[in-house]
Amino acid sequence: MTNQKEGSADTIQKEMESYLGIRSIDELFEDIPPSVRLNRPLKLPAAKSERDLSLYLDEILSQNLPVTSFLGGGAQFHYIPALVKEVITKPELLNAYTPYQPEVSQGMLQGLFEYQSLINELTGMNVTNASMYDWPTAIAEALLMCRRLFNNRTKVLLPQSIHPDRLSVVENYLAGPKISYELISFNKETGELDLEDLRTKMNENVAAVYLENPNSFGVIESEAATVSRIVHEKGAKLIVGVDPISLALLEAPANYGADIVVGEGQGLGTPLSFGGPYFGFFSLQYDRKIIRQMPGRVVGLTKTKDGTKRAFVLTLSTREQHIRREKATSNICSNESILAFGAGVYLSLLGANGLRKTAEYCLKAAHYLASEINKLKHFEAPIFKGQFYNEFVVRVTKGTMAEVETRLVEEGFVGGYTLEKCHPELGETAIFCTTEMHTFEDIDRFLKVLRKIDKDLGGGA
Repeated sequence: MTNQKEGSADTIQKEMESYLGIRSIDELFEDIPPSVRLNRPLKLPAAKSERDLSLYLDEILSQNLPVTSFLGGGAQFHYIPALVKEVITKPELLNAYTPYQPEVSQGMLQGLFEYQSLINELTGMNVTNASMYDWPTAIAEALLMCRRLFNNRTKVLLPQSIHPDRLSVVENYLAGPKISYELISFNKETGELDLEDLRTKMNENVAAVYLENPNSFGVIESEAATVSRIVHEKGAKLIVGVDPISLALLEAPANYGADIVVGEGQGLGTPLSFGGPYFGFFSLQYDRKIIRQMPGRVVGLTKTKDGTKRAFVLTLSTREQHIRREKATSNICSNESILAFGAGVYLSLLGANGLRKTAEYCLKAAHYLASEINKLKHFEAPIFKGQFYNEFVVRVTKGTMAEVETRLVEEGFVGGYTLEKCHPELGETAIFCTTEMHTFEDIDRFLKVLRKIDKDLGGGA
C-alpha cells in the first residue's frame, strides 16, 4: 500500500477499499440498520485553537454550582491522602488490569497481595480476591457462587432495605441461571432485618442469605449473630455486605459467622466521579472446595524457581476466564485492580489508628446532625430506633422532601437520597450522610438552613 505521506486522502481511501475488496466504506456498516445511520456530517461548531478551547471550557465550568453535599445512599466523599494518587499513577503501576506476567509485574502483584491482606484484617476473613467490578456485582457473584455450591437449592434471600441500584444488578444476574429470590422485611421500628420474616422464609431450598451491616438505611444490624445462626441451621450460606471503614468500629463479619463478605471499596481512596469508577471487594474463609468457586483473581505468595526469593503470582487461575467459558466460575472480565491497589495504599497510610479515628468522626458527626435535625418541628431524625453509623433516614412531616431538597440546593447544599420511589411506605424521607469531610462548621451552616426551612413550614424559630 502507498505510504500515508504519499498521495491524496481520496487516493489512499481507494487503495484501502481495493485491499479490503469493497466498493465503498459504506459496505463496512451494512450490519447497522439504515434507519439508525447518520448520513450527514455531525453538526459541530468550527474548530478552536487550544487556547480558545481552554477559555471556552473554563466558561462552561464556571456555571457549576459549588455545594456541600450530605447525600447518603452509599457513595461517600472521603478524604484521600495525596500520596495515594502519587503512588498509583507511577508509570510502572498504572494499569487497570491484573497483570498476567509475574516476572515483569512484581510491584503491582505485591501491592494487590498487600491489599488482600488488609481487607482480610478488616473483615476477619482469610482469603480476598484482587477486586471485583463494584459492590453490586460482588453481591451477585457471591449469590451465584453459593448456588454452585448447592446444586439442589435454587433460591436466595435478600433484605428489603437493599439499595435499589444494587437490587437491579442482582436481579439481572439471577435471571439467567433462573435463581429465584425473596425479600426479607425490615422491622418498621428499628430498621433492622425482621427476624421472624427471615425464619418464615428460610428452608432447605435457600442457598444463601444476603445481609447488609450497616444496612442501606444506615442502621447497624445488632442481631447479626442471630441471623447467622438462623441461616446456618438450614445449611445455607451467609453473605454480608459492609462499609469497610465502619469495620474500624464495628465487629468483623467473620466474628458473627459470615461465610462471604462483600462491599464497596470506593471510600478507600477512590474519588467520587459521576458514579464511577468504583471497585468491589470479595472475601471468604479458606476452604479448598469453596475457594475454587470464588470469582475474580487471587494473588498468592510463592518462591522463585531457585527458591532464593519470594515472588507474587496469580493463583488458582483455572477457576477463571482463561478456561472454557462454561467451566469458569466468573465470566465478568472487568475488575478494578488499580483502585484496589490504591485502597491498599490508603489503608497503609492511615493505619489501624487512623482508620478508627476516621470512623469515629463519621459516627460522631452523623449523630450530632441527626440529634439537631430531630429538634425541628417538622423533621424527624432518625426515623428508626436502631443504632446507626454515618448514614440515617430523615422524614419531613409537612410538605415534601423534594421541596426541602430544592430549597437546600438554592442555599448551596445537597440534601439526602430520597426514598420516595423505593420505599414510599416510609413517607417523605431521605438518607443523609456525614464523613470526615464535613466539618462541624459545615454541619452548623447546614442546620441553619434547615431551621429556616422548618420555620417557613410553620415550625417557628
